[in-house]
Amino acid sequence: MKRASKPEELIRITPGEVDKAICEEQAFVVERLTTAPIRKKSTLLLTASAMNMPLQENSVDAVLTSPPYLTRIDYAVAYARELAILGIDIDGDRSLRRALMGTTLTRPVQVADCEHLSDVSRDLLEKVANHGSKASSGYYLKQARQYLCDLADGLEEITRVSRAGAHMMLVVQDSYYKDISVPLAEICIAESERRGWELVGREAFPVKRTLTAVNTPARAYKKGEVAETVVKFRSVRNG
Repeated sequence: MKRASKPEELIRITPGEVDKAICEEQAFVVERLTTAPIRKKSTLLLTASAMNMPLQENSVDAVLTSPPYLTRIDYAVAYARELAILGIDIDGDRSLRRALMGTTLTRPVQVADCEHLSDVSRDLLEKVANHGSKASSGYYLKQARQYLCDLADGLEEITRVSRAGAHMMLVVQDSYYKDISVPLAEICIAESERRGWELVGREAFPVKRTLTAVNTPARAYKKGEVAETVVKFRSVRNG
């Protein structure tokens, strides 16, 4: 891959170079798999929406996931180049981008749709709605509400497929909306407990630099320290 000598220069790569890089990576993965110890049970990889997983109820023993953070980072835009290589044009077709959790594109989400949210989530929405900055009670409230509903729906689906006694581990990072703290770890704990999960443990790791700090206007608001937290749960629901 050719490197740009100046920031304003484009990185040019031919289709042949892309194909070669993909083939080399596939060969590397195949070599690792063929030299790895043979397992008694096979591995199954599934690609599906977290809101609708093709798994039976009460069939999962452990869940490890790191959901998108409420930082207004649009993952489809962030990985636009990788998606383009796969033939997905997020500008020509916005359906994937609009469906992703954390997207900055809002979908029709009504207040009534969030009745299943915890008090911690509702408190954050109230603070965003009452913030004095422009569009806080409009677009930004809609985006935060959509994110929290997606988070709750994802946890609902995880709960559906998990057995009683199953373990779940979430990796999440707190953030800020303007000067409002977004305690994502506390939100996840409240939403999980609401769905029959018991908090087993948590470990926080201070974050010195966040991507939201790149946003120049956001620096005008006073913010405290944030942490990335590993949160551990055990399912205590019946059935």
